[in-house]
Amino acid sequence: MKAEILPNNKDKNNKSILWASYLAATIVLMDLSSVNIALPTISAYYGLDISQVSWLLMASMLSAASFALIAGRLIDTYKAQSILTIGFLIFSIGTISCFFVKNFEFLIIIRFFQGFGEALLYVVGPAYISKNLPVDKQQTAYGIWMSSTAIGISLGPVIGGFLISQYHWQSVFLINFTLSFLGMFMLLISGKFELPRLKIVKDVDYYGAIYSFIYLASLIYALSMTKKQGIGNYSVIVSYIVFIIFLVLFLKREKRVAKPIFNLKIFSVRNFNLAAIGFFLFFLVNVGSRFLRPFYFENLKLLSPQISGLLMMVAPLIMFILSPLAKSISKRLKHKMILILANVLLAASMFWFSRWNAQTAVWQLVSAMVLLGVSMGLYYPVNSLVGMQSLPAHQSGMGSAAIATSKSMGKLMGVLLFAVFFTYINSLNISDSISKAYEYTFLMGSIVALGATFLSFNLKNENPVGMS
Repeated sequence: MKAEILPNNKDKNNKSILWASYLAATIVLMDLSSVNIALPTISAYYGLDISQVSWLLMASMLSAASFALIAGRLIDTYKAQSILTIGFLIFSIGTISCFFVKNFEFLIIIRFFQGFGEALLYVVGPAYISKNLPVDKQQTAYGIWMSSTAIGISLGPVIGGFLISQYHWQSVFLINFTLSFLGMFMLLISGKFELPRLKIVKDVDYYGAIYSFIYLASLIYALSMTKKQGIGNYSVIVSYIVFIIFLVLFLKREKRVAKPIFNLKIFSVRNFNLAAIGFFLFFLVNVGSRFLRPFYFENLKLLSPQISGLLMMVAPLIMFILSPLAKSISKRLKHKMILILANVLLAASMFWFSRWNAQTAVWQLVSAMVLLGVSMGLYYPVNSLVGMQSLPAHQSGMGSAAIATSKSMGKLMGVLLFAVFFTYINSLNISDSISKAYEYTFLMGSIVALGATFLSFNLKNENPVGMS
């Protein structure tokens, strides 16, 4: 007997599930942004450098990225409300455990566990929209879903900064514990709260699921440990070998089985392929810079966590305002031009960040983040639409999972790259090394964003449905 979440074809256009998925997106991003604002305080509390404390974010990102493909397969097969229920449960258990645990290594383990819930909660929304809403309503729904993430990114730093200033850094973990229970309550009162039931599951590619998790997890671990341990370290070498072996096994199996956990053919659809790569690069730059900005505000500008949280709210607030307008903007500009413009603005905002120093005026900080917010508000809903509408509805879960994996890998690699690059520059024997480390790291982000801009030129203006 295997645990299965039974298929459901009767919940189309169910508003309770849709709104629960919006709340789920808010929770995931609020968790990342509230923990992010606490990192400088946590770093000082444990006596850790930026690279070490970054693991508090990367642990959940690692498991979320590794599990996203499996989550997508579940959503293509099983009830959305059951996926949400399990996600809320895992998330609530993880976040309340973090509140009580003080050992940093245990915190990392719990955050890794919590990442599985993050993957389930984050993948549901786009897949449900693509699968169950009429095409003419999808862009509005994507806009609301992205606005939900903007709410999470906006409120997380503000609430987190307030709690840290008034109480203790561990209090940030109480925010999402409450919201997770609210999500389960929403499903309960609507009659959609449902736990898995036991039934024999057929045609599920369990080996593919295991292979995908192992190769992604080993790659992420190897990349993150290469800087710390060196490429010649035994555990790093073994991790790269494990990655190669299980990647080969995964690719061979997915080409052979009738119902793979991940259909590799979806990457033959140009717009979907470019959307996934685009999200990886955009998240790498945006989340990497978001990781670093609180350290600049609190360690170089000497601002309080509360003020830092308010400043971190600016970009997602602009995104929240702009995302619902994406449909109207799309009527005046082609998707391709919107995405090119968004990437240009991302590169410009990173360049502006690189000009920051200890004397930079607050209005300049706010203006640069307004520019970033406009970029986010344009890019996220439009690129989601471009990617998801290029696939047929029955592959919406797989497509959503692939994009979620791209985002998760981008977030993880962004935090890793910005942390490692900053630490390296700061370690050089140059004058004013800390200011130079911020400058060169943000400038590196601007260069990556310019590369993403050129990638967007290859998009087709049409949004054809891909494979049948």
